[in-house]
Amino acid sequence: MSNSKRSIKHYLILPSYQLRLVGFLSLIVMIGSFFHMGILNYISYKNLSEVFSQKQIELFWNILRPTIIVTNAFYFIILCVFLIITAILITHKLIGPMLKVTGHINKFNSGLVPKQYLKLREGDEGQSLCDAVNELQTKLREQYSQLEQLKSCIKDEETASKLGKILEEFQIEK
Repeated sequence: MSNSKRSIKHYLILPSYQLRLVGFLSLIVMIGSFFHMGILNYISYKNLSEVFSQKQIELFWNILRPTIIVTNAFYFIILCVFLIITAILITHKLIGPMLKVTGHINKFNSGLVPKQYLKLREGDEGQSLCDAVNELQTKLREQYSQLEQLKSCIKDEETASKLGKILEEFQIEK
């Protein structure tokens, strides 16, 4: 049962990027909150000045201001929490597959062609990239097999030896 629970660390695959994104989105929300408060202040004061005297406006505004500040703060906190969760979940679905594909390609770079094909979780982005890497893996396996067959057909020992050394650089998991 404890294996099915996921911690926040599980979702922070690339924390520097994800937290920068969350910070940026929070800054936008904060600027929007201040902008909203300013507009509300301007509209309220303008409309109230047409109906009430300056003294009544000040009294009314002293009552209304804390409400505006509290509702804006509440709005800001709720929206930031929502943005944090959304940004982490979305970037998890984007960055996770990219790191997985990068790891698979790095195996190719080191000369290893894995036996298992690359699989992404359901709902992850990058399925077309994953399919392309799997196709590359299939072609590498086929070409390696053709080169091995060619090596066995070569009569010249020197050429067969050179081809054998090239083939030794690759490791095909079976």
